[in-house]
Amino acid sequence: MRNRYVRRVAGLCAAAFVLSSAGCGMGRDRIGQEAAVQDQSGNQEDTGASAGEKEPGDREVRETEPAFQVGTLGDDYLLPHAGEHVYTQEELSGMTAEELRLARNEIYARHGRRFKSDDLNRYFSGKSWYQGTTDPDSFDSGILNQNERDNLRMLQKAEEGKTVCVIPKIGMEEFPRIDGSTATLPLSQAIYRMATGATEQEAEAAVTHGKTTAAWISLIRGGDGQGWGADLVIAYEPSDRVDQELKETGVKIIKKPIGRDALVFLANKSNPVRSLTREQMVDIYSGTIKNWKDVGGRDKAIQAFQRPEDSGSQNMMDKLVMKGKKMADAPRDYVVSEMGELLEEVSSYDDTGDALGYSVYYYARNMYQKPELTFMGIDGVMPSSETIRDGSYPYVNDFYAAIRADEPKDSKAYQLFEWLTGDDGQSLINGLGYVGIKDASKELPQELGESGGKAEFDASIPLPEGNVILASGSYLYGENGIAVFDSRMRLLQFMSHAQMWDSDQFMECSRDAVISVLDSRTGEHSDYSVRENRLIGRTRDQNGDGEPSVYDLVTTFPEDHPQLLKQYGVTREQVRTCYYWDSADPVICITEGNAEHYYDAYGRFLLDFDMEGRTEEELPYRYVVPVDEHTAYIRLDSRQGESGPMEPEYRIYRDGILFKELADDQNGDIYDIRPDFYTRSSGNYLYFYNYQDEPCAKFLYGYYGND
Repeated sequence: MRNRYVRRVAGLCAAAFVLSSAGCGMGRDRIGQEAAVQDQSGNQEDTGASAGEKEPGDREVRETEPAFQVGTLGDDYLLPHAGEHVYTQEELSGMTAEELRLARNEIYARHGRRFKSDDLNRYFSGKSWYQGTTDPDSFDSGILNQNERDNLRMLQKAEEGKTVCVIPKIGMEEFPRIDGSTATLPLSQAIYRMATGATEQEAEAAVTHGKTTAAWISLIRGGDGQGWGADLVIAYEPSDRVDQELKETGVKIIKKPIGRDALVFLANKSNPVRSLTREQMVDIYSGTIKNWKDVGGRDKAIQAFQRPEDSGSQNMMDKLVMKGKKMADAPRDYVVSEMGELLEEVSSYDDTGDALGYSVYYYARNMYQKPELTFMGIDGVMPSSETIRDGSYPYVNDFYAAIRADEPKDSKAYQLFEWLTGDDGQSLINGLGYVGIKDASKELPQELGESGGKAEFDASIPLPEGNVILASGSYLYGENGIAVFDSRMRLLQFMSHAQMWDSDQFMECSRDAVISVLDSRTGEHSDYSVRENRLIGRTRDQNGDGEPSVYDLVTTFPEDHPQLLKQYGVTREQVRTCYYWDSADPVICITEGNAEHYYDAYGRFLLDFDMEGRTEEELPYRYVVPVDEHTAYIRLDSRQGESGPMEPEYRIYRDGILFKELADDQNGDIYDIRPDFYTRSSGNYLYFYNYQDEPCAKFLYGYYGND
């Protein structure tokens, strides 16, 4: 649920076969034959390769016929006129290798053929016109008309001109443990999807990264026989701590560059300064230059933010920019720990007008979601894939693949380690938006192209009119502050250096609300006006809402609500206060026979739980959480049995009536429940869902952004 309950998903659903092996240049002039295999009736075996055997009576096709439009994967048909028109090479030229493969099999699917490949059956089952009635071994290709036969030949010819990057197939259970930097997470997950056939969310659950230094340490300690460390690391520059660990343990690793990235500097679009020199950057971060006016900007103090020690970005900053020169003290924030303690930590980049920060190029360009972000040029050169590749941008550094030196050469980890520097691996790296060490450009498998870049969602959260969602900035962005979203999870505003006191990371409230927060610059209470997006000082009592503390109310609950004791016919002894964890409000439980009646400290009814005559030892553990004045939920955790603890179950109530049941599943573990949405944790990511179970947004956990 909350972070103390978040668990990694150990079991995955059965994966789909990857649609990646199409059109790899088989070079055979054969119609419809896939991997040169035919079934007993002369039909093609659907393995995903190109080719095709000439059927009797095939005629030569002229490429001067009128143009007919081809479809795309989202259309009902890829070749809507395949029965009456022979498509030309020009008409087919815009199709990807995967679309060509599917179009070829679409010709058979129109006649009711089923397929031996799971991915083909799944694809065509999603088409309203498809009726798979004939087994592959029983299908008679003589049913195809002449145009369809000729289209098979034209498709085979088009496929021969396409090359798609491929990867050795690896089962999910035997896939090596990969760790790495945050910025290389999309690469590791793409490798997993291609090799195993997993879906995007299956890959997110199975492949997680622990940030740069932790990944290198995981690789070093992975050979200790405990079975938890990494077998393969894809990461940025290792820190001095990693070098020290190598010396102390005596472990040898083999690393090789597989791509290049750059340390880039971030500023707000409102900042008129567009470029700094290398000398100015050193002077800013050593504390010599402290005002933007000294570098051609406004008369504003420079807020030069830094990264945490041992992060990948900080390692690159030390190596490429400072080169041994001491950095000035970093800005710091006060934060509230899970135990309620006030702690001090290095401030994260806050995207305000006078801020300057740094990250790696791929992360900032592809994984960071702040709209006001812009890059700062260095010596007049802006960072881009081109300037990183040609070296004109000055702060360029390799990133690496690494294995332990004793890794067996026949292992899957070693196989992938070698694959990453080949044409296929380099094509994947370049295709995902990284800069590879080779200029390879094979086409990516179609399913990777569909989900590349930032995720977009059509669904929305049905908030009451005038309401917004408040979220912890550190939780979603790695920046101390409060993010405000609309119903489509579009960022409306960000209040830097503020932290909600509430134990929950998310809140629904009116746009006109004023809430109690921690001013992280001073460590003091303050009030935050959502409408004005500013801290307005402290105007109310220490509880922040003008009411007595819930901890005072629960002690006097029986005296304050005698009508409830009378209603249930119970005594004070049958009223108990439930404290589930330190950060949650206590609730009241009134036991009446087999029923437990739950109320909040103010006497609002939450829900009933039927014990069904079971003893406490037979009942699940029960945690009741008030969400707002209308919504509450109970979490039920089965007691540990022979096979270990069961997955938790969540029952959500509105005004005391059950309206939704949730559980951890292949889409992730339940993390938080709010009145109009809930969230799931899936590996390094957090998903927002409405109560129609539609995904509405996806965020990389902010913790991993500070790498």
